[in-house]
Amino acid sequence: MSAIENFERSFRVKAIAVFVCVLLVLFYRFISGTLFTGLGGFCCGLEYGNVFYHLFIKTGMPTFILSSHSMSVFFDLCLFVFPVLFLVTQRNVFAVLFTAVAVVYFLLFNMVTAHFYHGFFAVIIISIPFWSKNEMRFNLLWEGARYYLLYIFASAALWKIFRGSVFYQEQLSNILKHQQLDLLLQQSQSYQAHCVQYLIAHPEISHAVLIVNVVVQLCFAFGFFTKKFDSLLFILAIVFCAANYFVMGITSTELLVLNLTLLNWEKIEALLPNKMLFQQSR
Repeated sequence: MSAIENFERSFRVKAIAVFVCVLLVLFYRFISGTLFTGLGGFCCGLEYGNVFYHLFIKTGMPTFILSSHSMSVFFDLCLFVFPVLFLVTQRNVFAVLFTAVAVVYFLLFNMVTAHFYHGFFAVIIISIPFWSKNEMRFNLLWEGARYYLLYIFASAALWKIFRGSVFYQEQLSNILKHQQLDLLLQQSQSYQAHCVQYLIAHPEISHAVLIVNVVVQLCFAFGFFTKKFDSLLFILAIVFCAANYFVMGITSTELLVLNLTLLNWEKIEALLPNKMLFQQSR
């Protein structure tokens, strides 16, 4: 098999893995009623203090999209159709168009909810490498997506360390009192609520949990220097997101789309049958 065929196979396999995961994320958001049609109107809660959101509002796109149900439906369809068209045709223009619509959705979602939610940004980042079928550019962008995942975790650990919050024993206990208030009031008898209550009542235990959290996040810094631990980091990312939801009630599973950059794709492709060698669309 030639080098070009190897790259085409690798590109195709990664494209299927990435955009199937992206479609699953979009489907979950659709049934949750949080895509364009579910935003229900326009709120400029994040207009002030952020130049990007301010300029985005000035373009008139938020009002143009959300003031018309038909336009919201159209943009919802674009989010699903562009990934499918890209997988079928392998034309880079559809990957570019998907990224563009995903950026618009990302901005609108944050503006309507008046909250800087960063999880969906992973979907945007992971789609960018597929803008190009040039092997060098694709690999460079793919590595860039991997480094972005490492940065997310490592910088979060350094932020806690440099701010000193990791050294404050009651830090997590106090956070849980506010973060999990709805859980404690509405599902006070659940197993999750009992665990949260225990952590609040025992600051020394919750502080240990916080330290473990920081150590796990800091482990991702090793990825900047070597790929030897990528398999371990892959598992740690999943464990972190699951624990983050259970303890903090924070859903960050969309970040796991970037976890695909930590996989050993040479081994994965070696296990695939020859029929997975798709011919490049002309």
